[in-house]
Amino acid sequence: MTAGTMRVLGGEVSPFTARARLALDLRGVAYELLDEPLGPKKSDRLLAANPVYGKIPVLLLPDGRAICESAVIVQYIEDVARESGGAEAGSLLLPDDPYERAMHRFWTAFIDDKFWPALDAVSLAPTPGARAQAAEDTRAALSLLEEAFKDRSNGRAFFSGGDAAPGLLDLALGCFLPALRACERLHGLSLIDASATATPLLDGWSQRFAAHPAAKRVLPDTEKVVQFTRFLQAQFRVHVS
Repeated sequence: MTAGTMRVLGGEVSPFTARARLALDLRGVAYELLDEPLGPKKSDRLLAANPVYGKIPVLLLPDGRAICESAVIVQYIEDVARESGGAEAGSLLLPDDPYERAMHRFWTAFIDDKFWPALDAVSLAPTPGARAQAAEDTRAALSLLEEAFKDRSNGRAFFSGGDAAPGLLDLALGCFLPALRACERLHGLSLIDASATATPLLDGWSQRFAAHPAAKRVLPDTEKVVQFTRFLQAQFRVHVS
């Protein structure tokens, strides 16, 4: 992409870090993952790289500049690939059609603003009632994403509308699959369901995405996310029977 080594400041089990890493992997861009220690105190390195939000991931460019927010990082990677002629037809992270690009950005925002907070609350909300409501909110969000997949995929393998390569919207949701599977295991839930009355399209998509070589290289093992979730529950004193 550019001379020098890209670096990603983030965490191995962070879904947002995985989103940025997936984009780099799909574009064939070499990078180094700089692990950001967990804890309430932000490191000086992180605060220097992202003084506005103080959050991971941060893409550190070879010239020292930093790009923050996972969705912004993915779109930056795509823009650079297009400008440099490195984006081949059928491997674009965003469609050429302006309306389709807008729809992919819209649903990416929905995933971050609605789906992820609900899924996160299934394990970390403070009361059993709040956690039960979060599970229902997660199912409602996945039902809408089932329809979005039907509309955007054109009957193909991925949200991108292709069979070979996932795109922005695939990465936006796919980075949360380990967290979703960990949530299902921890709480005995079935959130993505193959039955015709639930999310059969997302069920097939989730299996294809998890089997993609980039996902296999980047996404953390479910058990590792289960252990991390239990750690967070202990930190926030969330008692789950």
